[in-house]
Amino acid sequence: MSDLPADRTPLVIAAEINMITHQTKKILLTSAIEIGRRLTEAKALVKHGEWGKWLEKSVSYSQKTAGRLIKLYEEYGSRLSDGTGGPNWTPVSNLTYTQALLLLRLPEEEREEFIAENDVPGMSKEELQQALREKNQAQQENKVLKKGMETIDSAITELKKERVQEVSAGGAAASNGEISAAAKVSLAGNPLSEPPASFTHNLPSEPDPGAAARYAERCDACRKTIADAFYALTTALTNLTYLDPGLKEEKRKEAQKLIDSLAETIKEWPPAKKPLKVIP
Repeated sequence: MSDLPADRTPLVIAAEINMITHQTKKILLTSAIEIGRRLTEAKALVKHGEWGKWLEKSVSYSQKTAGRLIKLYEEYGSRLSDGTGGPNWTPVSNLTYTQALLLLRLPEEEREEFIAENDVPGMSKEELQQALREKNQAQQENKVLKKGMETIDSAITELKKERVQEVSAGGAAASNGEISAAAKVSLAGNPLSEPPASFTHNLPSEPDPGAAARYAERCDACRKTIADAFYALTTALTNLTYLDPGLKEEKRKEAQKLIDSLAETIKEWPPAKKPLKVIP
């Protein structure tokens, strides 16, 4: 033991072992892709229905294993270089076999961005699995948030349409002389006064007795949708705080603007109607 160089410490030796292990895993990925390339070629040549038998007899692979190798070739074959950082280098070049397999869960267009943002080559299997789970959760939350926001926007649009219809109906009624008896009395006492607008709505003249319960149920459902969307919004903002604080603040301000608008809109509903101007 005394013959070992002074700089050969356990820490140095461990670093060398880890480097060799990582390089071996990268070589394994390259080899797996090359095998996938040849399996793809063979599959095109083997007769239909004979693929499983050929695999078992010729290379001792199951169809599941062969499918995984072919998938690796299809997804990474054109993107893998020698890892030297040359013109064809991509982040995929630093992946290990296990990392490449796990990343197949992501769509192709998201993969390299995820690698760059999360330092995937430096992650253990468990760390990468956790990062992928968190990304999937964030995506699901964003879908819920987007759906909730679309529901809110749709509800606001419908309410605006109904308001326009009410105003139009009120104007038409006034132009046709359809003024209530109470309004006529008011006019008789003060010809220059402005009578209240006639009550209009988009319900039948004889409402269905069960309509109130249905609209109350709709209100409850909408409130739940808004509450769910708000929870998803705050969760997404929390995640953005750690990923991109600047983008988080931008999205928070957008959400605040929408919430303020909603709060102001619902403060008095239906909005007070402006009385119609009566020309004597």
